[in-house]
Amino acid sequence: MRIFFPWFIIFALIGLLSLAGIFAGVADVNFNTAFKGLINPDDSIISTIIWKIRLPRVVVSLIAGACLGLSGSLIQFSTRSPLGDANLFGIGGGSTIFLALGIAGIISLNGFTQFLAALFGALAIAWLLNALIASKNLTPTRLILMGIAVGSLTIAIAISIVSHGRVFPTQVIGLVAGSFTTTTWEVAQWSSLSLIICLIISILIARNIGPLILGDVLSRSLGIRPRMIRAISMTLVGVLAGTSVYSGGLIAFVGLVSPHLARRIYGNKIYSLIIGSTIIGSFLVLLADQIARLLLAPTELPVGLTTTLIGAPIMIYLAARIK
Repeated sequence: MRIFFPWFIIFALIGLLSLAGIFAGVADVNFNTAFKGLINPDDSIISTIIWKIRLPRVVVSLIAGACLGLSGSLIQFSTRSPLGDANLFGIGGGSTIFLALGIAGIISLNGFTQFLAALFGALAIAWLLNALIASKNLTPTRLILMGIAVGSLTIAIAISIVSHGRVFPTQVIGLVAGSFTTTTWEVAQWSSLSLIICLIISILIARNIGPLILGDVLSRSLGIRPRMIRAISMTLVGVLAGTSVYSGGLIAFVGLVSPHLARRIYGNKIYSLIIGSTIIGSFLVLLADQIARLLLAPTELPVGLTTTLIGAPIMIYLAARIK
């Protein structure tokens, strides 16, 4: 019972937040009317609000959080850095460059091409970092510094691109600070497919990912090919980071904090860490989105701001307890 209790708690919290995301909002609707609109979809305003605005927003925020949590666990093992995070290392920033080109009207992106552009941008940075790790044998500290520099550069490039186009401020904020305001079922479709594939592959190679934290020499002594496993892992990180940016823009701290919380709650077993980080990431982003949506309603805060407000104190607490 004690083993399953932490899992039950996190799923229960996700369920409660999902209900809040569906039934609570600016529109003054009582519970019975909203529930009828949920179980009997029709052309009414209430049903439209639930099925085309609130429900896809809940689903996509869960998917984006899962992508961030899973990518955080993979990159921390691959880089041997407890500060590993796809957005901190600029991988998510690669997506913002290509999406910024679309927002500014420089290239034409719509639907599936937007999804592909986000993946391509993130994969380009992920493969660049992987090549640097393989060729330079970077220490975790040097990799962190290099990753932060790359991340800052990609965001600066993205902002420079959109500043030269006729772009609404909300589009810029949604890209660089996170937002699920305009999400759709199409976004949920492509994002969920990407997440499912990456999660399955991550579980299949989990036994080979864990030893990477020990370094390449010890990994080889255990019969593992660290360069190949790291290349696969960083590719998954790129796909996951691109998917999260495509879903809701750059969202801070979730990929960084989720693996540390998973380790505290579920232990150090690799399978528990991977699945736990994924679920905790979903919870954190869904929680942050509900706060962003309801705290100052009808005005919305950027999701990245609320994840920072939630994640920064958690990270400070965890860092203070490390001996």
